[in-house]
Amino acid sequence: MRRLYAEPGLMRMRGSKGGGGGGSGSESPDSLHSVARAKVLDIISEGTIVGPVKGMQSVFLDGTPIQNADGSINFQNYSVDVRTGTQDQDYLSGFPEVERETAVGVPLTSDAPWVRQVQNAQLTAVRIRFGVPALQRSDASSGNITGHRIEYAIDLSVDGGSYAQVVAGAFDGKTTSLYERSHRIELPRAKTGWLVRVRRITPNAHSSTIADAVNIEAITDVIDRKLRYPMTALVGMTFDARSFSQVPVRSYHVRGLIIRVPSNYDPETRTYSGVWDGTFRMAWSNNPAWVFYDLLLNERYGLGKNVDASMIDKWGLYEIARYCDVMVPDGKGGLEPRFACNCVIQSAADAFKVLQDLAGVFRGIAYWGPGAVVASADMPSDPVYVYTAANVIGGTFRYVGSERRTRYTVALVSYNDPTNQYKQAVESVQDDDGIARYGVVKTQVTAFGCTSQAQAHRLGRWLLLTSRYETGTVSFQVGLDGTLVGPGQVIAIADPRKAGRRIGGRIRSAAGDVITLDKAPTVAPGDRFTAILSSGIAQSRAVKSVAGDTLTLADRFDADPVSGAVWMLESRELGAQLYRVVSVQESDDDGQIAYTINATQYEPGKYAAIDDGAQIQQRPITVIPPSVQPPPTNVRLSTYSVVDQGISKTTMVIAWDAADKAVRYLPEWRKDNGEWVSVAATGGLQVEVPGIYQGTYLARVRAQNALNVTSIPAVGVDTALTGKTSPPSAVTSLKATGVVYGIDLKWTFPGDGSAGDTQRTEVWYSRTPSRDDAIKMSDFAYPQASTSYQGLAVGQVFYFWARLVDTSGNVGPWYPAKGPGVQGQPSTDQNAYEEYFRGQITKGSLGQDLLEPIGAITPPMAGDATIYAGDETMYAGVWSLQSAIAEGDRAVAKKLDTVAAHLRSASGTLTAAVQDETQARVDAESAMAQQITTVQAKAEEAAAAVQTVAQSYADLNGRVAASYQIKTQVTADGRTYVAGIGVGVDNSSGVVESQVLVSASRFAVIDPNNGGVLGVPFVVQGGQVFLRQALIGAGWITNAMIGSYIQSDNYIAGRQGWRLDKSGWFEINAADGSGNRLVMDGSSVRVYDGNGVLRVRMGMW
Repeated sequence: MRRLYAEPGLMRMRGSKGGGGGGSGSESPDSLHSVARAKVLDIISEGTIVGPVKGMQSVFLDGTPIQNADGSINFQNYSVDVRTGTQDQDYLSGFPEVERETAVGVPLTSDAPWVRQVQNAQLTAVRIRFGVPALQRSDASSGNITGHRIEYAIDLSVDGGSYAQVVAGAFDGKTTSLYERSHRIELPRAKTGWLVRVRRITPNAHSSTIADAVNIEAITDVIDRKLRYPMTALVGMTFDARSFSQVPVRSYHVRGLIIRVPSNYDPETRTYSGVWDGTFRMAWSNNPAWVFYDLLLNERYGLGKNVDASMIDKWGLYEIARYCDVMVPDGKGGLEPRFACNCVIQSAADAFKVLQDLAGVFRGIAYWGPGAVVASADMPSDPVYVYTAANVIGGTFRYVGSERRTRYTVALVSYNDPTNQYKQAVESVQDDDGIARYGVVKTQVTAFGCTSQAQAHRLGRWLLLTSRYETGTVSFQVGLDGTLVGPGQVIAIADPRKAGRRIGGRIRSAAGDVITLDKAPTVAPGDRFTAILSSGIAQSRAVKSVAGDTLTLADRFDADPVSGAVWMLESRELGAQLYRVVSVQESDDDGQIAYTINATQYEPGKYAAIDDGAQIQQRPITVIPPSVQPPPTNVRLSTYSVVDQGISKTTMVIAWDAADKAVRYLPEWRKDNGEWVSVAATGGLQVEVPGIYQGTYLARVRAQNALNVTSIPAVGVDTALTGKTSPPSAVTSLKATGVVYGIDLKWTFPGDGSAGDTQRTEVWYSRTPSRDDAIKMSDFAYPQASTSYQGLAVGQVFYFWARLVDTSGNVGPWYPAKGPGVQGQPSTDQNAYEEYFRGQITKGSLGQDLLEPIGAITPPMAGDATIYAGDETMYAGVWSLQSAIAEGDRAVAKKLDTVAAHLRSASGTLTAAVQDETQARVDAESAMAQQITTVQAKAEEAAAAVQTVAQSYADLNGRVAASYQIKTQVTADGRTYVAGIGVGVDNSSGVVESQVLVSASRFAVIDPNNGGVLGVPFVVQGGQVFLRQALIGAGWITNAMIGSYIQSDNYIAGRQGWRLDKSGWFEINAADGSGNRLVMDGSSVRVYDGNGVLRVRMGMW
């Protein structure tokens, strides 16, 4: 709430002309002076508050304190009055009214008055503020600059009546800077309001020698009231223009609300004395736990109207508050409380969100527990309950790890920096060990209510260490045990599958310090034994001795555990997993009540690391082999030979020494620096590779433990072994068969069994007959004997070769051994391609749409903007039907416009209609738009129709399609005839296909500009193509019928080229220009030399 007005300070001065001197003009001094004074009322907070921390040192104008630490003052001509928001506080002197100023900023001219309607009937007065940027006039003849006079008037109209003048004023004098003046206009009682009119009486000069602009700067609504503003902390300030060129920006450093704190708590020293009795007293505190408590109970700005003290777990808050007040290093050689909340809640917001933001200050959550609002903080806690396979439904724990992208290594924490006027600053925190493992993974967070760099740094450390060490979650189902824990509490989980051995179960009996278990455990004296007592509390005792399934404890429990109670054992080598409960959900499946518990991993060592930088020592939670598996050692090779059916075969033996904790080994070998060959995994310490060939061999072996963690390979040394030296046989055949746009390859192996040790077949191909140009197509594992080479163009010729490679890496001879490879090319059978295209077109959406008949138009007989005339015998109508549906994840908009005319007479029924359908549709996965226009005429059973369809489609799976179709259709003699053109692009087959399809009995290209005669150079009809002339680059013809002759394009009879005509005459002229030629006809062959002399003749003559 700001108050701003200017007081008139008109001072008139008279002067006389001086004598003598030259001809230069003179300028009168400024005679108009104004002192603008601003009144500002700032609401600081709800009351009651403590107030400014250090008096006027805590009040800042434009970032500068009014008073320095040494007591000196930085400003003059101001006043400050503070109210802390008590119920009975006094009103602020100097603020006898309530004001609201509205900026106007329009010029006041003599051509038209300025009028403002005032409708608030509670107003006492209005204040109009004028502004004169400059006021002076120049004498063109003498050059003297003097003052000027502008008269004006203010009129008032009450309840729409006639205007009455209430102010007559004038600006009379000279000023070269802004001069402001305000007038207060008292408002008499009114029923509907007032009209305020301001008139300029002196006409505007519109001269460059006169500065006489006047502006209406603002209008202020005034209510004369001395308000105390109870329970509102506020500051009233006044300034004048002698010290401030504009209203300064105000800021205040205050101690805020006085709230409830425990009666044994000193918020100044943050200490607690004695035992708290549960009562409170009023004091200022920025402990976030007690700010949270105050917001819950306050009836004005909190939830006090819905929540009372009995519904809040104040004892849990007391524990959190003490944790917040612990002094920790501030990183600058001093100490500060672990958590403090210094915030201003400026606007209303969702209560749950505000409470969660406040709980976030102490790294906690808030939730509605059993009849109470419960706050839980991420702070050191002991397990409150134990879960084992014995008290979990099905004995199953389900674990999920966090994503790698949530393993943050750099945190950017925003907080309010008190050294920079509490402006927002960013504290960067990084985890060097995390960066070394995961790289830079950033996260950004705003520290709510944080004004400490060290507290912001600790928040960043907490984010990084939590994301690195608490990466797992667990969920499981229990019976009534689920009611014993709540969100935020820590539980222990003794999962035998994760631990690697049984460390939990149920107690058979208990008597004093002797406990009998359900099964003999793995335990030693000194281990810690935990049991759930009948009170639901977990207690732990040290083990004194063990005899089978009976334990003797060092001390007895507070009460003997009942039979069937849950137990857990922990030792130095193996401890239980610790988790913090996130949620407990009740379910009723098949009439049985169960509770699902979800929890996140809990690392107790992180708190000392956050506050003091201590190293985190993670507890052992499993005896299963670790994630790093050592490799085996001493990898070595040897051979032995056996004779099988008269053939000597050599076997290679790969051996190694055992690796610690390994349960299986993964051997590999290679020959002569070839590719690595894997051998089946084994649990032993050697494997055999039979039928090796001569060469240099190398082996490597990896070890694998029970967690399937694999070691790095242990590599032996190159070893020369003598084995099979003969290469495999060649394939016995290789055949290439042309198919549509591809070539099928098939080959056969030797039938004598010599291919039994074949590992693969290599197939190579080339565009030329030379094998030197060939490249490998692929390797095909034995006994595969066929493949297909697809995506080829018609007419492409390829050459193929094949060879075998055996299991020892020996390479066999090529097939064919010499000369060009096996030739192959795609099929040139036109019938095969016709069948292929027919299938592609009929199964494609464009072809199906093009072949689909045009449906009949049925007028909707309803809709918007309907125009209809006639009856059932004869009518004419115009219909427009529109619909829009949005539900779930589906939205559809549709518009249908129809024009129709109908006549039924004795001679027959006639109908004509035009329909335009537009539709747009989206759902969770796709978007489709289409427009269909249909023109139709019908006479009895005879009908004709024309339709255009434009459609586009796209979905989130990457499929896109666009098509445009033009279809015509007639129905005559009971048959339907269709002609149409479809243009479309679609990728539904996995590749983008664009096509233009024509549906017609005759397709023709006509030339109307052919010398007055209609030209028809190209026609397709009846499965035949008629072509007048064609220039063909390459062609494949299965059968050709020549009507007259064929000849080369350079043919000259008896000189060059060749010609074959339908009479059987064939002439070939030599290409070297010698003039030699050969002539054939139905009876003889004749050869002529260049001089036309017959040299050879054979046949009959």
